[in-house]
Amino acid sequence: MAAEYKNIFKPCVLKNGMILKNRVIYPNAQQSYVTGVEASPNEAMIDDLADFCRSGASLMNFGHFGSLGGGAAAHTGNEKKKNELRDYVPEGYLKELPEQAPFFDYSDARTFNVVAQIAEVAHMYGTKLLVKMAPSFPAGVSYDGGDAKTLFPAPEGDERLAKWEEITDMFPHIFPWAAKGNGMTIEEMKARLATKEQIKDSIDEVVSMLVKYKRYGWDGVSMRGDRFIDASTNIREDEYGGEVENRGRLLLETFQKIKEVCGEDFLIEVVMPGESPYGHDAQIPHGYSEDEFIRFMMMVDDYVDLVEIRERSGAGYQNHGYNSQLNVHPCLKYAKDLRAAGFKGTISVNGGFNDPDEMERIIADGTVDLVSCGRTFRVEPNFMAKLRTDGAEVPTPCLRCNKCHGPERGVCGCSVNPKDMMGHRLPAIVPAPGKPKKVAVIGGGPIGMRTACFAAERGHQVTIFEKDSRLGGKAAYYAKLYPQQWPMDRYISWLIDELGRRGVTDIRLSCKPDPEELAKEGFQAVIACTGSHEKRPPIEGADAKGVWLDEDVYFGNITPGQKIVIVGGGSVATETAMYLASIGKDVTVLTRQEILMKSEFHIRGPHMAYEIIEPELGYGGIGAAWTKYDNLKPVYRATTKKITSNSVTYEKNGEEKTIEADTVIVSGGYVPYAEEALRYADCTKEFYIAGDADKNCTSLMEGNRRAFGKACLL
Repeated sequence: MAAEYKNIFKPCVLKNGMILKNRVIYPNAQQSYVTGVEASPNEAMIDDLADFCRSGASLMNFGHFGSLGGGAAAHTGNEKKKNELRDYVPEGYLKELPEQAPFFDYSDARTFNVVAQIAEVAHMYGTKLLVKMAPSFPAGVSYDGGDAKTLFPAPEGDERLAKWEEITDMFPHIFPWAAKGNGMTIEEMKARLATKEQIKDSIDEVVSMLVKYKRYGWDGVSMRGDRFIDASTNIREDEYGGEVENRGRLLLETFQKIKEVCGEDFLIEVVMPGESPYGHDAQIPHGYSEDEFIRFMMMVDDYVDLVEIRERSGAGYQNHGYNSQLNVHPCLKYAKDLRAAGFKGTISVNGGFNDPDEMERIIADGTVDLVSCGRTFRVEPNFMAKLRTDGAEVPTPCLRCNKCHGPERGVCGCSVNPKDMMGHRLPAIVPAPGKPKKVAVIGGGPIGMRTACFAAERGHQVTIFEKDSRLGGKAAYYAKLYPQQWPMDRYISWLIDELGRRGVTDIRLSCKPDPEELAKEGFQAVIACTGSHEKRPPIEGADAKGVWLDEDVYFGNITPGQKIVIVGGGSVATETAMYLASIGKDVTVLTRQEILMKSEFHIRGPHMAYEIIEPELGYGGIGAAWTKYDNLKPVYRATTKKITSNSVTYEKNGEEKTIEADTVIVSGGYVPYAEEALRYADCTKEFYIAGDADKNCTSLMEGNRRAFGKACLL
């Protein structure tokens, strides 16, 4: 890390004279899954926002959770939204739609009491506050004629993708429109077009709401522009259709009206992918070109204070390891091209920025004024503070897992920051550190190392015992093997260095201590993070000689042949399949499920990794991470009957088939090393288990949360 970050901490003066305290802002996004049953923002949401402001964000977005939400409005939770769904969601699905997203009552003056408090929280930390908003139209009315319901289903016979019908059956609350089929006809779209009077009313409605926000202390508005300048779904034939200057007229008139009514000091941020040839989720027909993006931005330059330039699709700026590389950001080219065209406003970029050294270089270059970070602040609440320590502290790196973007078991949050979205509860549930103790952590995997750091932060003297010759557990092997796991590899390296920063220097490798030894050394507490081991599925032949496990691949126990069959379609098996496909092997994956990595199906997770564009089939959509590999073939809803070292027999649709293979790998899940952990239950006064040694702990998020909790019990 650099010793100083002069450019990051340099104030930014916007063209209207407003000063941002530094060059790092929070994007046009706001976590909505921290809300409860309240009809206005609750304490969890306010504390969540306060965390970002305290972390150092110089500008913060917060959602308007109503019909003007600009993408933040709930899909359920209010009768108006449900009525919009009734014509294309199958009978019976509406009652099943979970009401997890908020929808607040802005007609109640008490809601704006809380809105005012949110502004005060942001301003207390010197953060400017924008509300995420956009024009809205009545149910059944569309600005341009098209919307999400024009999604196309997967082409018939494409075995790389689960069919939209299957996804709809599994997750109707995520893809309710897929049940419609091939979308609307042109005639249906024309019947929905907003009149000019309705367009004027929509602008007036937005401005009226923004007047309230300004009255209660907010600094401006952030609007997504891409959803309004779409080239293909705009079928208007008046001055709001045709070239991009016409398609963007709604936003231009909205920006003009905002400045006229709210004043020049009220900020306007517009959020745009630098190009969007297939829309936010790779839909056909959809999109706009980079030239059209630049033409639109030049048209609104006099009214927009800053632009946030994103990657070309949701899979781009909400990226993860499967579809991104470290320090590769296409949005930087769009920023340079826009600046070269003469754009006068402030430019920020958004695309998975997390490395402060890289951010410093980008700002120093002069093209980009601001860097927009969302997940960075979630994973590291002390991001900016750590940059002021001359390298003594290093911010926690983001895994890009996007678990903060969609709920896991109903809980949304960061996989490696256990305090994320818990700020409103921590004062009550986390006790003050007690008397320092001598603590033994058994296991040096990701959870063991983090447990040691948590305990050391609370003042305890910690020793790590690791039976392997190196730290990192299984992750240390597979993260280096498969390049798409580079975020995990970076995280493991950070954890190893973090031990030293936290004062955990007694690390005993190739060591599996006897309980009696710990007692003799005077340890007062043990936290067992002994991990788990892979098991074989209960299928005939799964335990035969020459039938391998996933871990045999990443431990280097085998040299796989060319033709490989993997039995099991969970996360580990699929990642093994992707690695083998990436080195040129022909891989078939058999799963009983209707999709691979089913437990990882969440918004912007591995199932939404790549644009899958098939123009000749009239299909465009977001494909899963494994669809990148033409030599990886899933077989869904397959029941494996028999396994040998060179063949697998399975049944599908009542028909039995056998696949020959050079290598057969089976994946039956994991068994906790619980007995190994329990060996230490009686050697000290305090004993705890953390990580996947606990059978009910099945994810890194759960592991880190529970590890933090165990450290707090010491």
